[in-house]
Amino acid sequence: MKSLVLWSSRTGNTKAVAQAIYDALPGDKDIIEEGREKDVSGYDIIFVGFWGFRRGADMAARRTLSGLHNRKVAIYATAGTYPDSPAARDYLEAAAALLPKDSTCLGTFICQGRVHSFHVGKRSEHKAEVHPMTPERLKRLQEAEKHPNEEDFKNAAAWALDMVEKAGR
Repeated sequence: MKSLVLWSSRTGNTKAVAQAIYDALPGDKDIIEEGREKDVSGYDIIFVGFWGFRRGADMAARRTLSGLHNRKVAIYATAGTYPDSPAARDYLEAAAALLPKDSTCLGTFICQGRVHSFHVGKRSEHKAEVHPMTPERLKRLQEAEKHPNEEDFKNAAAWALDMVEKAGR
């Protein structure tokens, strides 16, 4: 089985998860940053990773996902939100919806990751215009600073192996 791991990262979170996925994969594999030209026709499974942006994938991942015709795809992400939250589900569902109808989403994975300082500062400066910095939000952002961690990498690696098995069926 030949695998391709694509990633787009703003803070390094998704790149680190991509590396954990890549390291876990058996067989022939490649890893590259999204936006670089790559012929995907020879791959049995493509992992597409992104950082959460406006309840979906970042722009590079959006372009990648929408162009993957007739492929088996596994989607992974990092975001400042809790992985079991409605927001996390929204990120993954929005990303999967970008795939062309002739492609298959084998599964999704998300883990928490630190939020870029631009977004944290923006929330603090413009409370009336964006989400206010509530105690709950501050707690979540503080937790996000601890991720991705070794447990997240282990979970991503196990998920990736499950996706490879699923692709082989």
